[in-house]
Amino acid sequence: MLKLLLLIVSCSCVFAQDATAVRGKMDVFRLPNNTEPISYTLDIQTFIEPENNKFSFTGTVIVTIRVKSSTEELTLNVDDLKINQIDVKDTNSSTTVEVTGNYIVDKNEQLIIQLKTPGLIADRVYEVKIAYSGDLRNDMTGFYRSWYKDEKSNTKWLAVTQFEPTYARRAFPCYDEPAFKTPFTILVTRLETQISLSNMPIAEQTIKALQSGNKYVCDQYQTTKPISTYLVAFSVSDFVNTTKDQRVYIYTHADYINQVTYIEDRADKLLNLMEIYTNIPYAYSKIDLLAVPDFSFGAMENWGLNTYREKYLLVTNKSTEKDKETVVTTVQHELSHQWFGDLVTCSSWNYVWLNEAFATLFEYFAVHAAEPDWRIGDLFVIEQHQEALAYDHRPRHPITANVNSPTEIEDIFDTITYNKGASVLRMLNHALNDDIFRTSLTSYLNTYKYKAAEPKNLWNSFDSVIFDANYKSGILGNTITVEELMRSWTDQPGYPVIKIDTQSPNYIAVSQKQYQVDVPKLNPTTLWHIGLTYTTQLHKQFNNLQPTVWMNNTQTELSIPLLVDEGWVIFNLQSTGFYRVNYDLKNWNRLIAELKSNHKTIHVLNRAQLIDDSFNLARAGELPHSIPFTLVTYLQKEDDFIPWYSVLNSMSYIVERLRRCPHTGAQVQDFAKTYAEIAYKKVSEKYEKNDGKHLTKTSMQAFSNWACKLDVESCVKSSLNYFDEWEKNGTEIPPDVKEAALCSGVKNGTAETWNKVFELFKKTSSTSERQASQLALACSTNKTILSKYLNLLLDADCPIRPQDYKTMFKSMTSTPVGINVTTDFLQNKINESLSNMWEGEEMIMLMYSYLASSVATTKEINEINAIRSFTYLSPTLKESFDDSYKEVELNSAYFERCHPLMHEWFNPTSPTTIAPSSAISNSYQYINVIVLSLLFVTTLINTNYFNVIQ
Repeated sequence: MLKLLLLIVSCSCVFAQDATAVRGKMDVFRLPNNTEPISYTLDIQTFIEPENNKFSFTGTVIVTIRVKSSTEELTLNVDDLKINQIDVKDTNSSTTVEVTGNYIVDKNEQLIIQLKTPGLIADRVYEVKIAYSGDLRNDMTGFYRSWYKDEKSNTKWLAVTQFEPTYARRAFPCYDEPAFKTPFTILVTRLETQISLSNMPIAEQTIKALQSGNKYVCDQYQTTKPISTYLVAFSVSDFVNTTKDQRVYIYTHADYINQVTYIEDRADKLLNLMEIYTNIPYAYSKIDLLAVPDFSFGAMENWGLNTYREKYLLVTNKSTEKDKETVVTTVQHELSHQWFGDLVTCSSWNYVWLNEAFATLFEYFAVHAAEPDWRIGDLFVIEQHQEALAYDHRPRHPITANVNSPTEIEDIFDTITYNKGASVLRMLNHALNDDIFRTSLTSYLNTYKYKAAEPKNLWNSFDSVIFDANYKSGILGNTITVEELMRSWTDQPGYPVIKIDTQSPNYIAVSQKQYQVDVPKLNPTTLWHIGLTYTTQLHKQFNNLQPTVWMNNTQTELSIPLLVDEGWVIFNLQSTGFYRVNYDLKNWNRLIAELKSNHKTIHVLNRAQLIDDSFNLARAGELPHSIPFTLVTYLQKEDDFIPWYSVLNSMSYIVERLRRCPHTGAQVQDFAKTYAEIAYKKVSEKYEKNDGKHLTKTSMQAFSNWACKLDVESCVKSSLNYFDEWEKNGTEIPPDVKEAALCSGVKNGTAETWNKVFELFKKTSSTSERQASQLALACSTNKTILSKYLNLLLDADCPIRPQDYKTMFKSMTSTPVGINVTTDFLQNKINESLSNMWEGEEMIMLMYSYLASSVATTKEINEINAIRSFTYLSPTLKESFDDSYKEVELNSAYFERCHPLMHEWFNPTSPTTIAPSSAISNSYQYINVIVLSLLFVTTLINTNYFNVIQ
């Protein structure tokens, strides 16, 4: 599943829990281990009758079970279904087992079936037949309804499933845990005018008797391979499909069928790449890709029937280059799951990373093979590796988690599971080599296909391949196994920072400790097995990515001998290791000098790493801000856009946090604005020359958004020109600058301008254009307009789909005026929202969490703090608000710690400066100084700084 990860950081510190309490909590939600399913036959009929306001289904499920220990109670998962009849019989003797009663424990989402003594006898097989019914849901979980309007503005309805992680129980009674993998025979009854889809091809069709004047057809599907309940899928709609390829079919409604061409031409190639890499053929004869109008996640990997939010499958000539890339990577993510997750499934949600980390890794690996010019491998470092480092710098949870309830399971689909998991797997790939990595994965998939697996099964496959290949024990630098190595990364939260000391002419001193930001330094004894890669100014070898030095999880320091002073050193080549690197000031200044004189001698990914690490080390109090602020001056000469993403991400956080101080905040924003202007100029020149490069087009979108948000004059002027031509003459805006142009137009326009963009949002058939226009709607500086926009969520006929609420909240809380309006809304509309807004309580909690991540000024903080004290808040809201508010406290602590240091940097008492480059405004004369002239002063200041923090 491609989860739409929230860009919210909340503090969820990990503390030891009483083992008995945890066990008791787990037992409540886990099914007892006294029975297991052998197979299912699921027969379901859908009723979509909008004229009668009827959206429902009836079903019969026959679960064949094996009894492991005798019991007079059978427990299955059920949630929000009506149980109509239950029959149980012994399959060997055909003897009926009397059902004496049943009841549902709502809080545990379990159906308890009580049986007459002797009940179910161990080592016997029984058939449990349950007739039930339910309503098609409207919350995008379980078996739910969705809608769209055709070209004649008629509303069309469909029904579709979303079962991951614990929602199959909302469609049929079942053993709804991933370890229970069984074959499914599925029958779907639908109107003759509709189609149904499921995991397998149709085996047989039967005409059913007329009901309410309508003719129904029953589609019986071929029996699946053993699969978990969360991978079962079916839908009923009037969609159409493409038939160019007879293995991959893409379904959408008829008006959008021309939007599938882009991915249709690539999908089979992406599927073939996974077959080639794993050396295992795709298990089924077909795979359907279904574009769903309402879909809470990004996409879902149901075996043989992948479901997608429309924006992740459909492409038009109005789509941005980045959106096209996202469509390809999302499809690849789900196709990768057909092996990692479907063929071999995690045995527990504690191990969901076995599914998601591999799918995330291969969405980059495989797409790089398919589109080598996209530089998707380099983007992995920015989008996965660096984002995971930023997210995991506070104590959260290990990759292998401990989840004991449906809510905790849902929460585990996060940046740790996806981004960090993929980054750690990439690290393992380089620690071994491609051949061992690939052979081990093939062995793992073949050994556990159609089964459920644990991490130890994966690691055993690696260790077995290494042993059979007769590799020397030193492949990992010592005698540790792959399991020992990887458990230090998967079984504990956080990651290390490696401190490099080059002061001695005879050796490099290396030490490790846990890197943490903004929180009390917890668990200082946490250590890792770390493979170190490095190069020096003398050698400049950046392509040997297999570690040459190993640090054990019992070592806090080691020494690397040197024969001569080899100049600067760089560790963690191409950011292959999941850790940050800090250096002594001597080495930092050597690296800055190298970047300023000849930056291309340092690999582009290490240039991005130096920016990202230095800013985040400064944020953690491990490095003076003078280092990153001085380091980025080299960017005047940087024509590769990869490092520019690192400075965009790093500076954006600082700009937001320093809004609290008008003086220093303005200086920080001007500093960021200067670099945004340089980046925008560089990318615009290449874009206007139409160099044809994928990275140029995607970067044009990113850096025009950044520059225009910071009011870079050239960006705003160009964007407004595009907008005016569109508004007055209907001239199409180039897709890659449309977001910036629409935002600039709304920001500088009138209410009429806003209304025109809103009409575009409602009417466009391009998902890319719809998102650009929705983001632009929050760019208005008019409080009245933004208030009306937010209040649309309270209307019964709200034109904004619930799947887009998160985008709305994020964009609304990205500007000071939007923060103010959102705060006003919460202050006055909580009760009304609970009554009228879709999933009101959840949306209110989400809105508050976005605010907590965005507020910066004292006024903003005081106002959202006051909301927590409202007496009418439910305990759930109160608890959620209090938890989200921890983010405010952490950001405030950052401000208090770092504001004086930045104030001193931007307002030095005795600056040592020279004339600035023409590329930097006079406001920053002190930052563009030649590094050698700064060395003496900087060293004096920062030596004292390090003495304090060490």
